[in-house]
Amino acid sequence: MIEALGINFLEIAFAVINFLVLVAVLGKFLYRPFLNMLEERSQSIKGAFDNAEATNRRADEKLEAYNKRIANVEEEGREIVKSAKIKAESQGKEILDEASAKAQEMIKKAEVEIERQKAKALIELKGQVASLVLMASEKVLERELKGEGYSQLVDSIIEEAGESSWQN
Repeated sequence: MIEALGINFLEIAFAVINFLVLVAVLGKFLYRPFLNMLEERSQSIKGAFDNAEATNRRADEKLEAYNKRIANVEEEGREIVKSAKIKAESQGKEILDEASAKAQEMIKKAEVEIERQKAKALIELKGQVASLVLMASEKVLERELKGEGYSQLVDSIIEEAGESSWQN
């Protein structure tokens, strides 16, 4: 019956053996190197991911360090500005104190000068009043002797005083 169907066991056995040899050869020379290549590629990708993860961690650490440095620099900047402001206020106060002292000194010198000028003016005024009194006395005596009126006497004294050199 098997022969009636045209099946030859020898050919089937030979085909099966050829197929198994082909599978063994392909498995050894093609399938295993392909699996090894896939495994290597998988390891390479895993290594790349691990390397990328390590690089990201280092970058995050550096970023954190830079942020800390920036915060420290900002704090130092604030401290520098604060100390400069305090120093400027201190210098401003010193300048104001110095200016106030100089102003007080100038005021005192001006007061001394005013007092000196006042004393000088009083001395000059006394001299002028003395000469006016002498002049008036001379006129009074002269008039009394001549018998003129007192109003004319005062008018003439004022006129002569205005013409004399004692007025500036």
